[in-house]
Amino acid sequence: MPAALLQLLDSGDKQTFDRFFDQGMQSATPAERQNWEWRAKPYGLDSPFDVFTAARQYNLTDVVDQITTPLLITDPEGEQFWPGQSQQLFEKLPGTKRLVPFTATEGADQHCEPMARSLLEQRMFDWLDETLAAVTS
Repeated sequence: MPAALLQLLDSGDKQTFDRFFDQGMQSATPAERQNWEWRAKPYGLDSPFDVFTAARQYNLTDVVDQITTPLLITDPEGEQFWPGQSQQLFEKLPGTKRLVPFTATEGADQHCEPMARSLLEQRMFDWLDETLAAVTS
């Protein structure tokens, strides 16, 4: 998000934010507009300002130190949306955890490892097997 738009979001100026966002979307490609609509749809909100404000509420900062369930955290190389957040979460979690990197060499880079789903699933199931075996033994 451009810094000027982020400043409007931070300032709470919904009307100006939405106007500038809508102006920017006028020059977006059809694929970019479709992507925005797809990503905003789960929030059920019409205003871009409201969508971004709602998305900001999904934040573990206040509770991360209370999470004690075992967690597997994936960390794909080239993460486009939240680069570095996998490592940050891993460092803050107090309980049993594993950070699993995925690389471009494996064909498993980028958000959600889209080109290597079977590798992701294999590593997740292996982790589940190990974690559940430890709990039941």
